[in-house]
Amino acid sequence: MTREIDRRRVLGAGGLLSLAGVLAACRGGSAPAAAPPVATTPATDATTSTAPAPTTPPAPVASDLLDAAGTCVLTAETIAGSTWFDAHAVRSDVREDRPGVPLDLAFRVVRLPDCAPVDQAVVDLWQCDALGVYSGFAGALPGQGGDPGGRDEYGDAQSAVTDPGTALRGTQVTGPDGVVRFGTVYPGWYPTRTAHLHLKVHLAETTVLTTQLFFDDAVSDAVYAGSDPYRQHAGRDTRNDGDAFYDATALLRTAPAATGWLAAITLGVPA
Repeated sequence: MTREIDRRRVLGAGGLLSLAGVLAACRGGSAPAAAPPVATTPATDATTSTAPAPTTPPAPVASDLLDAAGTCVLTAETIAGSTWFDAHAVRSDVREDRPGVPLDLAFRVVRLPDCAPVDQAVVDLWQCDALGVYSGFAGALPGQGGDPGGRDEYGDAQSAVTDPGTALRGTQVTGPDGVVRFGTVYPGWYPTRTAHLHLKVHLAETTVLTTQLFFDDAVSDAVYAGSDPYRQHAGRDTRNDGDAFYDATALLRTAPAATGWLAAITLGVPA
């Protein structure tokens, strides 16, 4: 995408824009360019033809994990905490300038009890960086946010920001398959908390899920010990079994990728 689109524009009069509309807006409103015509050549004698070159299989992506990424259950509800604010950024790549191990995420939103994919669900992601710091709160300690600062368009309480930073925050809208994808970095840790992501899911004008998602401790150990800037933030003090908000139903399915990690989960929301 060549530019970001304000999240408020996703909420059009009378309902949500379609995912195609959001993507078009991100491209500046223009329709996708038509594919160039394919050049053809006259058929040649069969004896001069050559076998097609072998093709390289595509690299795995996080959405490949979705079929095995958790059963269809109601996703555990947790608090948003003091680090939530509406960044108004509809984008899939939320990294900006934050360094860290690449993390490709895929979430499928399904409605219970029939487990049907949910179209046009608005999914908000936010997380700390490799050193445990959340954007938007200049000078705050790792894991710290701001004081109450009003409410977003869904009526959810949000914290008052102290700077314009929006790194590692973004919004996507599901298509008919109920899936959204984000490109980010593996989150760091901060005191009393294990590695986690924050998520909200909205349908129309209602927030139907506020949750936190978790990683296998062994994966976090490997990331934190294996690369900078994570190694600059040693002394991790909390693992999954010691985290007050950990829930096994919110454990991401993970797999290694060429340059980082893939992670996916099915998010069950109430009917």
